[in-house]
Amino acid sequence: MEIHELERLAQPEEYQKGLFIEVQGQIRKLSDVPKADGKTEKSYIPWKLDSIYRAYGRDFTKDIIIKEMPRFDGERVEPEHIDYRQVIGRYLNTYHPIQWKPQEGADWQHIRELFVHIFGEQFELGLDYFQLLYLMPRQRLPLLLLVANENKTGKSTFCDFLKAVFGANATGMSSEGLRSRFTSTWMNKLIVTVEEKLLDREGDTELIKNLVTTFTAQSEAKGKDRVEVPFFAKFVMTTNNEDNPLIIHEDDTRVWAIKVPTLGERKEKNPNFLEDCKKEIPYFLHFISTRQLTTRQEDRLWFRRDLVVTDQWHHIVNFCRSNIEKQLAVSIVEMMDLIGVEELRYSPKNLVDLLRNEGIRTDKVAILQLLKKRWKLQPALKQKYYKYLPVDNEEGYISTYTSGYPYVFDKGFLQKFTI
Repeated sequence: MEIHELERLAQPEEYQKGLFIEVQGQIRKLSDVPKADGKTEKSYIPWKLDSIYRAYGRDFTKDIIIKEMPRFDGERVEPEHIDYRQVIGRYLNTYHPIQWKPQEGADWQHIRELFVHIFGEQFELGLDYFQLLYLMPRQRLPLLLLVANENKTGKSTFCDFLKAVFGANATGMSSEGLRSRFTSTWMNKLIVTVEEKLLDREGDTELIKNLVTTFTAQSEAKGKDRVEVPFFAKFVMTTNNEDNPLIIHEDDTRVWAIKVPTLGERKEKNPNFLEDCKKEIPYFLHFISTRQLTTRQEDRLWFRRDLVVTDQWHHIVNFCRSNIEKQLAVSIVEMMDLIGVEELRYSPKNLVDLLRNEGIRTDKVAILQLLKKRWKLQPALKQKYYKYLPVDNEEGYISTYTSGYPYVFDKGFLQKFTI
């Protein structure tokens, strides 16, 4: 189609009430906006009055379009999938209605297969996660981190499925988009998917983790002032990096990390799997609408800590520990094995000496910070105790009887840091 043909398409007989609206003095037209997948989605885009004159004629514009045009005082975001309202008072709801309606009748075997593959033994928990997205979209949820060191494991398919269900309320994010000052394009979204390989620095993942728990965020569009808006986006991150896709500390439950298995060799591969899932969405939504949640809210991010602390979570936490932390735990456990005990006592200065024997330089300040903030330990009362340091002799260690305020280390506690 040539550009000059566009005016021919915009005829008065094609006009319908609601095609144009006015929001805070800006005229917008409902348009079918092309998407990356070749399909379109309806969205209001800015139009200048002169353009409307040229497309529909001055008289028709003045007598019909301008007079019938709905006018709004502003915009607000009200996420809702069951009782959606596009107009709230004199405000336009910028959250989009989803195209699907719950429908009773058929099975959703392909969607079931997808959820079983992604969540495994946590299948019911995965259904709870989706149910909260659909029925309680304002509820904050943990960052869902899907990990697999190979491609074609279904991670992207799951993200595409979420986008298919929630339509224009879901979007993908790159490092540039995340750090851009113009954030209005994703501030009103329910789902934000992120590929970890597209993030350039640790600050990106820290920003995402902070956004997971916030109720409001700063939204800014080009040519407009920055405003504080309600924020309810849920992040889904996919990565091939099983070890350290982002920094997770021992007390951090903002991340639900799941290791996604490989698809394996299938006798019959289904290239239309996602399309088959889309056909089942109405039936799946009916199931979700009538299903009883298996969990109740026990945390600001709904799920109880032990439910989202997975083996993969522990793997990332352990990998993220500093060399000092790992080596300190290993050195103390090795000394316990050498002596044949389950408990040892060391002061911060003793631990500095212990690490020096391993060629690691540190100081008492760093050791105290590790013991108190990371390991949540407190010193014992003043006492006499044996300290053990490795030496090159027949026993492999030397013991010294000393006194002070030692920290007491249990072997079982330390072993979780040595994995």
